[in-house]
Amino acid sequence: MLGGDLCFAAAQPNTPNPPWPARCPLRLGLVVDQSSSMAQRFGDVREAARNVVDSLRDKHSEVSIIGFDADAEVVARAVDVSDDDARHDLKDRIDELEANAGAGGATNWEAALVAARSLDPDVVILVTDGFPTVYGDPVREGEEAVAAAAAAADQLKNDGTRVSAVGVDLATGAEENLRTITGPARGNDYYTTDTTGLLRRLYEIVANSCGVSVAALPRPEPPEFPLARTILGSLAGLALLTFVAFLFRRRRGAATGARGPARGGRAVVADQRIDHGHLTRQLRGDRNPPSTKDQS
Repeated sequence: MLGGDLCFAAAQPNTPNPPWPARCPLRLGLVVDQSSSMAQRFGDVREAARNVVDSLRDKHSEVSIIGFDADAEVVARAVDVSDDDARHDLKDRIDELEANAGAGGATNWEAALVAARSLDPDVVILVTDGFPTVYGDPVREGEEAVAAAAAAADQLKNDGTRVSAVGVDLATGAEENLRTITGPARGNDYYTTDTTGLLRRLYEIVANSCGVSVAALPRPEPPEFPLARTILGSLAGLALLTFVAFLFRRRRGAATGARGPARGGRAVVADQRIDHGHLTRQLRGDRNPPSTKDQS
């Protein structure tokens, strides 16, 4: 039986973890578990991944993102996070990551660590819930999934890469899997947390990697305000309101010009044409208008 509630028998790591680099700039590989068991907490994982990118923005550090479930993919390769545009683009790409909520969302630590090795990082951070379920090429299930991941982690360590892991909401027994691929020291080789403490653990790893305190690292940036999109949207809305107001006034003006005789107590303007004959007789003092007979 394979799944989120099962812990495989784990082999002990063969290669000790290299020491922390204790310097920055840094080449960091962030390896993110996208398997189906991560689906309910993946929004928090994605936010923490975005924010930890900011912790290296004051140096010319390079961050790579590897996403994995049954297979692994390099989402972003060696991005210089001191460059504002490049960093924001990287965080946008992290925002696009999703957990595989379907039945096929297996967990392949081995493939993820092999992909990370191709990037030649100084430090790798694996963010996972602690249960690899598949391994190998072709991919297959089995208890050997942990041992295969440990062998891939040993290759990284032999290259001089420090391998760290953060287990999120681990079930009983899953911690042993993290110890197998990293080392024996909890809080140094591997870390455990819930989603509320994930960003803190990631910052601790970056601080150890750079040889500084957590307080010395840049804080996460506030959410980016979409200035250009907001201005364009406001101008478009203003133009639409102006056009609607113009049409309303035009229709109102047309209706006023076509209005018929006034009703409802309004005075009707009398015919203002002048009867010149009547006016002449008034000036002469002849107040009796001529009869019809006199006019014949």
